[in-house]
Amino acid sequence: MTTPARPFAALLFDMDGLMIDTEALSERAWQQTAAEQGIPLSHAQLQMMVGLSTERCLQYLADTLPDGHDVQAFGQLARQRYHQMLHQEEIPLKPGILDLLDWCTRENLPRAVGTATQRSLADLKLARTGLQRYFTHTVAGDEVAHSKPAPDVYLQAATLLGVAPADCIVLEDSPHGAQAALAANMRVIIIPDLAPPPVHIAKQALAVCQDLYAAQALLARLI
Repeated sequence: MTTPARPFAALLFDMDGLMIDTEALSERAWQQTAAEQGIPLSHAQLQMMVGLSTERCLQYLADTLPDGHDVQAFGQLARQRYHQMLHQEEIPLKPGILDLLDWCTRENLPRAVGTATQRSLADLKLARTGLQRYFTHTVAGDEVAHSKPAPDVYLQAATLLGVAPADCIVLEDSPHGAQAALAANMRVIIIPDLAPPPVHIAKQALAVCQDLYAAQALLARLI
């Protein structure tokens, strides 16, 4: 008796805000630096930066902040503060991620990380949180031509796994990351972190789950 084929062949994981609770840490670094520099950085602007690479964040700020602010210097100071936080403060895991990854291991599900974060920081975060052991393949934002919301990181992750994009399900927390998954012709499950996804993104998702426990239950039903 043959085993029915699974409706997906691999899972691709975002990192910040999905597996580890670093988005709030990053937001705090930007807010504190903006306050020190007298830069008017709103919560709405910070929300728009979630899921973007540092370069895209700086470009967004250059386009939206009033003239007269040195965005590059501001970004460098904010990154320095964030790096210090990552080395010195606890990096909490998102609830349910260890249960989900242990389940993936038991089910022998191929998986990889696709993140907009640069390689050095991605390795630091995965090592400090102990998540490194769950992944053979990771793709960082500075290793592809275009970072999220472009599809490059997820397409590269699928290539490393030897799986067709259409056979991948992506787990994402941010609208920019969900856009990247959809642009890669992949299905996406959104687990919102700091804000719910826009309606037009949510409608294209396989599901929007309240947490990783709900996402795991959905994946278990699928297989």
